[in-house]
Amino acid sequence: MHRVILTGGPALMRDAYAHIIEGSSLLTVQAQVPALDDALTQLPSLRPDILLIDSLAFAPRPRTATLLALQQAATRTALAVVGDTPAEDISSLLNAGVTGILSHDLEATPFTVALELVRRGGLVISSAPAAARTTPILPNPLLDQLSARERQVLALVASQADNKALAQLLGLSPLTVKSHVSRILRKLGASTRAQLVAIAYESGLVTPGLPAAHAAC
Repeated sequence: MHRVILTGGPALMRDAYAHIIEGSSLLTVQAQVPALDDALTQLPSLRPDILLIDSLAFAPRPRTATLLALQQAATRTALAVVGDTPAEDISSLLNAGVTGILSHDLEATPFTVALELVRRGGLVISSAPAAARTTPILPNPLLDQLSARERQVLALVASQADNKALAQLLGLSPLTVKSHVSRILRKLGASTRAQLVAIAYESGLVTPGLPAAHAAC
């Protein structure tokens, strides 16, 4: 069984998530730690497989010190955030090492499947923005380097866990998709899939809460 620590948010919400997790055949709740700072401090000794953070732990916005602590934590365990995550916070969380951003509207089975994907190193984003963005998203000039197909691939990277799933969606071979992703990484000066997702959101290529397949490309 893979161990999950729950932190942040109201106790009743943590209990609800714990109940769902305990109903899974692959996951178990190792502990509930109300305060995020305390959970991060205890990570080296508890060594969970997943740290599941209620988005309310970041209210009103993730602090710089918290983001730095998350970067360190991401070297020890998989990080996932559940709740209403504002659109403008998604890229900073991804850059801090969070690989799961989950909506509280997920049903029980998709929720546990998403956590298991995160534990295995996948990138899962299933989140609608908590509120409308008050400032416009400016186009990223880096995207001008990409072809129409590469923009489409970049948009879909934000919603597909791996190249195989992306290839099935586009009707391409996994090798062709891998080549597209490699070229996009090189052109955008990125080194990880998470950085590509952050660029897709920051540039407005993908809008949180909408399927990436419907994103502009």
